[in-house]
Amino acid sequence: MISLFDILIVAAVLGFAYWGWLEGLERASVAGLELFGCITFAVIFHETLAGFLFAGAELVVGEWASQAWSVLLAFALLAWGSFALLRWQLHGGPADDEEDEAAIDPLADRLGGAVAGGFGGAVLVGGGLVTLSMVPFLAGLKPGDTLLLDVGKMTLRAAGAFAGGWEEGRSVPLWGEPPSRASVASALLTSEPWFDADDDGSCTEADRYRDVDDSGTFTPSLYFEDLDRDGLRRIGLVDKYAAGRWDGELFSQDRPRPKPKAVATPAAGSKPTPGAKPTPGRKPAPSPKPEKPTVPENQAKPIPPGTKAEPAAGDGPETEPAGPAPERLPGDDF
Repeated sequence: MISLFDILIVAAVLGFAYWGWLEGLERASVAGLELFGCITFAVIFHETLAGFLFAGAELVVGEWASQAWSVLLAFALLAWGSFALLRWQLHGGPADDEEDEAAIDPLADRLGGAVAGGFGGAVLVGGGLVTLSMVPFLAGLKPGDTLLLDVGKMTLRAAGAFAGGWEEGRSVPLWGEPPSRASVASALLTSEPWFDADDDGSCTEADRYRDVDDSGTFTPSLYFEDLDRDGLRRIGLVDKYAAGRWDGELFSQDRPRPKPKAVATPAAGSKPTPGAKPTPGRKPAPSPKPEKPTVPENQAKPIPPGTKAEPAAGDGPETEPAGPAPERLPGDDF
């Protein structure tokens, strides 16, 4: 959806392109490059200057010192103050004599000037949007990530590329540390950076946040790669610009990863729980061996088939013990 900011951005870029058409290639390109250099200088050193300004303000006004205003003042001085000083010192006098300049086709000079003017206009409007995002109030006027032609983010990305701090092909000061997956063991846990505008302790529709993982909603549990290995997710310049907050009020809820739940190992001989699924890769517990049946003392042992049973002691009718055999006499055979 096209917003009022998009219309104003296009109008400003076209207006500066027309200015470049009138001024020519040299003047338009010099002005655009000077402005881009000043904004780059401010992006790199505004945090350092803001720290000194905040420390001085604390000495003067004590607890009334504001970190947000220190950041805004530092960026404005380095970007817009240095640009105004540069233009005044280098281009404030009368125009130089151009008789000795090499001849250039007037049409090519105007076309080149229009392109350079459009570039300078985009940098100028982009720097204005970055400055607007630093204002501690005016939250409703900050476009954030809603622009179709976000020259503010383009300018910040181009200038922040010179901020250094490259880790694995990514500028950590510019982009912050990237999101990761919960399955990565080295990933740490935090939340997306957000600003508690209504002071209710939770991120609601009234609060501003940076959609790091492009999910469209606030992610309270965000896993990220700790590229600088400090245990915390660094909030990048793009995160601050999108959330519209550049001080300590924009924060992430860094916390330890939850410990994985331990899987209970069933004891040997225990019966499995009905409906429980076996754990993959785990051998089932051996079943207990069946006990041998015990035979009571007064019960006869089973006799295998095909064998003759011997009477047990005390079984059957009682018989008198046999005496010695009678002496055999001659003639008994007849």
